[in-house]
Parts: sequence; C-alpha cells; structure tokens
Amino acid sequence: MEKRQKNQRLALILLIILAVLFVLTQTAIGAVLLASPWWVYFVIGGILLSGYLSMKYSREEREFEQEWIEKEGNVYMERLAEERARRTKEGHSD
Repeated sequence: MEKRQKNQRLALILLIILAVLFVLTQTAIGAVLLASPWWVYFVIGGILLSGYLSMKYSREEREFEQEWIEKEGNVYMERLAEERARRTKEGHSD
C-alpha cells in the first residue's frame, strides 16, 4: 500500500512539473514570470511551503487527536466493564 502511495505521489509531482513547464514555455505567463524580480520566487515558494506545512501538521494533529480519543474511549470502556462486574458481583452477594 505504501509503495502505491509513493508511486502516486511521484506521478503527481511529475504531472505538476510538466504542467509548470508547459505554462512557462507555451504561454505569455512564462514570459511575465521570467521577467519578474528574483524575490518574487521566494515569496511564491514561501506561500507554497506554508500551505504544504499547514496541511501536513493539521493532518498529524487530527491523527494525534484520533489516537487520544480512542485511548480515552478504551479507558471509559474498561471503567464500564469494571462497574458492570462490580454490580454483577454485588447482585450475586445479596
């Protein structure tokens, strides 16, 4: 499964590279971008990096929260089982 995801990511990256190359070489946008000052590329790169990191960390946070919720749910279920066992034991004692 992990190999498939890596192959899909590689294919997506290659597709994006081809799309960018097409835009730069076949449209007027390429001429405008190539005439832009160098710092504009750093700003665009920073925006893209910021978006990527935001998505990455929000996904990690969701996974962490899900693990915490499952852990707390297990603790709750254990307490319920203990209470049920205690009540059953008390019921047989009477």
